[in-house]
Amino acid sequence: MNVIIASLNTAIERLLLVDRQQPGEVHRLLDDKTLAGGKGVNVARVIRQLHSHLPDCPTPLLLGFLGGATGRLCRELLAQEALEGRWCEIAGSTRICEVVTEVQAPEKASVYNTAGPAVTPPEHQRLHALLAQVLPQADALICTGSLAKSLPPDEYGRWITLARTTGALTLLDTHGPALLHSAGALPDIIKINRDELRQASAASEENLPQAWLAQGVRCVIITDGQRPTLALTPDGDYEIASPQVATASPVGSGDAYCGGLIASLLARPRAGWREHLTLAAACGAANAASPTAGLAADMNLADLQQRCAVRALPRSPAR
Repeated sequence: MNVIIASLNTAIERLLLVDRQQPGEVHRLLDDKTLAGGKGVNVARVIRQLHSHLPDCPTPLLLGFLGGATGRLCRELLAQEALEGRWCEIAGSTRICEVVTEVQAPEKASVYNTAGPAVTPPEHQRLHALLAQVLPQADALICTGSLAKSLPPDEYGRWITLARTTGALTLLDTHGPALLHSAGALPDIIKINRDELRQASAASEENLPQAWLAQGVRCVIITDGQRPTLALTPDGDYEIASPQVATASPVGSGDAYCGGLIASLLARPRAGWREHLTLAAACGAANAASPTAGLAADMNLADLQQRCAVRALPRSPAR
């Protein structure tokens, strides 16, 4: 099984550990790491790591843009993790983002995301040609993260529409105009965090989750940091509290959630949504216990699943 993962604003991520951030002061780093990053890469990393937990775990394939010296470095970093991709080379340079984590308050990591390079129309067309090549072999499509400059806000919607013709399962996890324009393509799953939902709702007069479900989206998942997740699924509506772990860095936990959810849906199609949701929550917690995006090596996912608290909720009459 294969999962295509959009990586339309791929990044080099610099992870910096300090004792405490003090504006205006010189900081001596306690640790630093350089990884390939961006939400799509984070999702692919987790799915790759899940192969030891799920015997039938799908194989992730990244699809996106890389360019310049930073793009070449990103290819090397991806190769070190055995993360495969089909890449459209662009004239612009792959962005560099930074995450600063404090030893004294790791749950309050500061993320500095750059906008990334612009993409030209010919580069955009080449990427769509790559998508047309790989999508027929895909069992799922994950559209996650921000869009590169100059791409239309409905870009993910176009991908989702194409995936529907091949029968691939689709998940959308983005924000702002990209969310509002692409949700209309009716992905199977929309995953969004509470802050992103508030921002989107401010630009719409509708109850967005209920509107999406009424239009044909199968499942809407609303995460809320360390607070319980709300999942509106075909099996019923649930509130899921993740297990408590010692946080090393929360960055990437939402991506780990997406990776765990799609891996579970494909590898265990006969399992119920409770099982899929608790594995997703366990992956999010295992990510939070790791100083870098990905699953902490010393976390037992089966144990984390058992420690999830699931509460069934009354379904809205409108459903």
